[in-house]
Amino acid sequence: MLVETIPMWTERGTPVLLREILTRFQSNDWRWHLEEFDGIGRFPDGLTWTEFQAEVENGAAVFDWDGIQQFADGLDQMIDGRIVATDVNGAIALTIEARDSTEYEIAIASVPGHPAGTSH
Repeated sequence: MLVETIPMWTERGTPVLLREILTRFQSNDWRWHLEEFDGIGRFPDGLTWTEFQAEVENGAAVFDWDGIQQFADGLDQMIDGRIVATDVNGAIALTIEARDSTEYEIAIASVPGHPAGTSH
């Protein structure tokens, strides 16, 4: 497993957004499960923060590659949370943890047929 930690703030004091973290990965067929979330922005389907939190807590916040990118595009900031991407067999491909507005920790598993964390 490869683990990388990325600060949530640049040296200029601007946030590193989830959409920037996702650019480290190629298009894929993984299922992206939002297991925990606290953040600011627009939520899918026009949901309020409270409604979206209920979806997260019920395990209903699951996206494909395009969906997780659209979700990330709507965020102004991810404060805390955990996103787990699984392959077609349900094996964990990677985990992204957002920690208290300080850092992202990305843990990438070795998944056959999917290069780990290649930048575009």
